[in-house]
Amino acid sequence: MKKYRIPEALVGKITRVMPVIMAGAILLAATGTTSRAAGEGAPGPGKISFGVLPAVQALPVFVAAEKGFFTGEGLEVELFLFNSAMEKDVALTAGRIEGYFGDLITPMVLTANGTPARTAAEIFNTTGRERMFAILAAPGTRDRTLSELAAEGLAGSSNTIIEYVVDRIFQEEGVVPGPGFRMIETKNIPIRLQMLLAGQVAGAVLPEPLVSLAEQRGARVVADDRGRGISPTVLAFRGAFLQEHPAEAGRFIRAVARAASFINENPEEARPVMNRNCRVPDSLKENFAIPVFPQPGLPREELVMDVSGWLKGKGVIRTGLTFDQAVESGLLP
Repeated sequence: MKKYRIPEALVGKITRVMPVIMAGAILLAATGTTSRAAGEGAPGPGKISFGVLPAVQALPVFVAAEKGFFTGEGLEVELFLFNSAMEKDVALTAGRIEGYFGDLITPMVLTANGTPARTAAEIFNTTGRERMFAILAAPGTRDRTLSELAAEGLAGSSNTIIEYVVDRIFQEEGVVPGPGFRMIETKNIPIRLQMLLAGQVAGAVLPEPLVSLAEQRGARVVADDRGRGISPTVLAFRGAFLQEHPAEAGRFIRAVARAASFINENPEEARPVMNRNCRVPDSLKENFAIPVFPQPGLPREELVMDVSGWLKGKGVIRTGLTFDQAVESGLLP
């Protein structure tokens, strides 16, 4: 396991988790073993191992670590930086991390499949003018409509937040994909970007900041999720951790709330943190608009229940979840 320190004010450690390490976690998950490595034991008071992805929407978590906001809450937070959502999910299932930053779908799927996990706070959503995901047409193509792209297929990832967002955009725009609609499975997002730019697919679904990079290189946004409120990113924790350490989870959220305020008040001071941790392409590091982060809140019940119904309809989960099964209330500042 390769570790590194963020310069200067880093308080939480960030560990880059390599595939060979994740192979062990996959084995643990497959055999049902969820204990920690020998000698590690259960988390002590104030200690939290937390998984993150190099996404712009995770910036408040990185800022909270670098600026000492976790330490200010009496927490010893170790951040584990994962290369993919799958690795992160396996680590949570194996009990290697207490919580993680990600989308609303993952804790619901884990809970429905026997690994209780709950969303404790929503820290970003596309309710305003900022987007998180977009459907793009390849460079050099004629002005394809959303219906035409739906007919040709989109590069993306099935049974994920990507497909949920696409389904809801289609629904809101009145697009009815034919029975032959398919999501062209491309879970590796950089490869998905290259396929789009090379014209190997007619359209693709990408997250920011790769949407902006694709636009720079000639791709065209056909639709995005801004203003729709369908793309929440959340802080989630294992059910056992929430039962045993609710105060620590609450203090973690409070530190992230402080970080959100810091970013909004000092966006340029937060930019170096973003550039170090959030995989912003070099051509965008100076000018990419730093999102405005709301204070942590609970996801809308209507949205949670819609996601639950969508997952059940897709056959990802057998039984829909109630709001209380999916969301942990009472931890917000």
